[in-house]
Amino acid sequence: MGKKKIKHLGNKRRRNKGIGGFIKKIAILLGTLISLITFIYLDKHIKELYKGINIEASAIEFYIDMADEIGNKEVQLSWQELMAIDMVRYEDDLTNIKKKDVIDVGKKFIKREVNEQGNKIKKVRSFDKVIDEVGFDDKQKKLAKKYLEELKGVYLAQNTLKNQDEKIKFIKTVSELSYENYEKYKILPSITVGQAILESSWGESDLSKNSNNIFGVKADASWNGKVVQTNTSENYDDKIVAKFRKYDSIKDSINDHGKFLTENKRYEESGLFKATHYTTQAQALEDAGYATKKNEDGELIYADILIDLIKKYNLQLLDREVQEIN
Repeated sequence: MGKKKIKHLGNKRRRNKGIGGFIKKIAILLGTLISLITFIYLDKHIKELYKGINIEASAIEFYIDMADEIGNKEVQLSWQELMAIDMVRYEDDLTNIKKKDVIDVGKKFIKREVNEQGNKIKKVRSFDKVIDEVGFDDKQKKLAKKYLEELKGVYLAQNTLKNQDEKIKFIKTVSELSYENYEKYKILPSITVGQAILESSWGESDLSKNSNNIFGVKADASWNGKVVQTNTSENYDDKIVAKFRKYDSIKDSINDHGKFLTENKRYEESGLFKATHYTTQAQALEDAGYATKKNEDGELIYADILIDLIKKYNLQLLDREVQEIN
């Protein structure tokens, strides 16, 4: 894993000492000019930080994998929180990271509880509680929070969201509605948003624009609502015409998506609702036949595509929010 690259705000001020009033005036003018240039630079740099600090993809992938490994497909940890802590511990040098140390810190985020049904479950503890336990002083805690805030704008698919306000807006719109879907049907927010992106091409498909159907749910015999016919692709090289459900709004589409999955027994049989991790829910969807998409070798690829998309856009962090201890 290569060394991460992080730019820090700040410039050294040059202090010019001169003798005489003329030289002092020149120094003041130069100081004013430098301050103006610095302000312009900082303003531009802060805007860049909003888009995300520059972290090598290998480092992001490492921490995503660590978060998933520590959570053991039972609970979702935040790779950003793990990295922010290590950025303090290793003083910005991520070349000397030890996997065991990351695991030890990651375990501090997990708390075992017993739910109302008497079942043992795992929940995620807050970032503030964990940085209290790792022995950080006040200065280190403040720095860890600063790094975490900066990392919120970092994605594996960083370049694909640059100047893509409509895509960002689509993620925001669906994610806000996905929490209610989770509470009602236990479909993880990452799965809801990931499927919406995948099935509707970021809300740009004809089916999405004309029918608000962002999940590609077909109009089977159980559907009594509006119907629309459109072309679709089942595998990598075929095209068919099929009937799909039509909705009045995206919210209706999201609600019916959860209802559709719940009412079809094959999804319960595939373990969809028992799964508490995006990788296992994605696989359960494929196993239940949500999509029969195959590659040219005839292999089912829906789960892999969905998991890859979730990782690229940090959608698994939405699950982190709903699994955190209140």
